[in-house]
Amino acid sequence: MPLRRKGGSGVAASAVEVGSRAMRYYRLWIYTCNTAILAGTLAFVGAAVQNLILDYRRSLIPSLTLYQPSFLYAYLALATQGGALQLLGCVAAIRLSERLLNAYWLLLLVLLFGDIVIGAFWAFRFEKVCQELKPALRARFNQEYGTGGELTALWDRLQSEDQCCGIGGPQDYGNGSGRWEMPTSCCEDFGNTSSRCAKPHQTGCEERLVAYLRATASILTILGYCVLAFLKLCFLGILRYEIREMIQKIRILKAEMDLSSINGAVPGTVRTDAAESERESLLVKPESIALLSSPITQTKNPNGNNNFEMREFRSHENI
Repeated sequence: MPLRRKGGSGVAASAVEVGSRAMRYYRLWIYTCNTAILAGTLAFVGAAVQNLILDYRRSLIPSLTLYQPSFLYAYLALATQGGALQLLGCVAAIRLSERLLNAYWLLLLVLLFGDIVIGAFWAFRFEKVCQELKPALRARFNQEYGTGGELTALWDRLQSEDQCCGIGGPQDYGNGSGRWEMPTSCCEDFGNTSSRCAKPHQTGCEERLVAYLRATASILTILGYCVLAFLKLCFLGILRYEIREMIQKIRILKAEMDLSSINGAVPGTVRTDAAESERESLLVKPESIALLSSPITQTKNPNGNNNFEMREFRSHENI
């Protein structure tokens, strides 16, 4: 049996320290993945807040509400990869837990799969939203504009800032009185009088809203798929092999630490102790007696001498 050595707790501590140094390379990959995904998520959230949530033009589009199912998934996914994913990865790397490392990789895979599903959904949905925008705007415009509600203020702001008029153009307003009278926000030039518009904006606001939708979709697509989804795809491929190797080394380190805690031996000497015990068991086996009693075949070295001859030479010198 291998000899027991004192200081088992110190050996285990040194083994943990050696294992920690050996895992720095794999931890670096996980930390890099977390940092890159967090930076991409923050950039996406900033662009979405500025161009979608806080922009008043979104309120004019009936089918673009913030509580629809695809947006609810986006909130959950952004919250996950903007904090929860990083926390799981860092804890898994620090604790060297196989279960947490596998959960981290699977969570990254689920997020990428969700991005693909939502991207495919909006690839078909977006064009339908653009096609349905004009009739939806006209129906809401006819019902709410000029009543003093929220739509009137938002529509006047849109006409003034984006230099547009009506749904499809200034012809949407009549020459009569009341709410169908052309508002001042629709006018480009009043001419010599301040009461009637001499030159209204010729572009319809529906065209401006479609341009806004396409610009916002382009920004979010670039950040969401050309940056975030691409990063997740790359790190999934890299971490698949890195985490697999990391788990294998964790198992080896745990096995050596378990043996060292039992035998009190340094993890690096496990194979040496095993070899010694093998030789000891060989000496006490009956079969080994015959093996040891058999004449030893002498093998010569390349210089023509062998160990047997050298021992004889030393014995003659001592006479």
